[in-house]
Amino acid sequence: PFGSSSAWLVMKRVTFELSDELHKKLKLLCYTESVSIGHILRECVADFCNKHDAHLIELIDKRAR
Repeated sequence: PFGSSSAWLVMKRVTFELSDELHKKLKLLCYTESVSIGHILRECVADFCNKHDAHLIELIDKRAR
């Protein structure tokens, strides 16, 4: 999980839009679970990348150099 390593990670900032309704639901769920919105979004992106075998894309990206 993110933040579990003692090494510093270089992080990129990502901006995107959510509907007011979805943002409110996310904010309230994060509050009730005592987690940050950023933490949940990082988990969602990591899960998506894992589900779609993003490590294979990294191999292709390194070959192109």
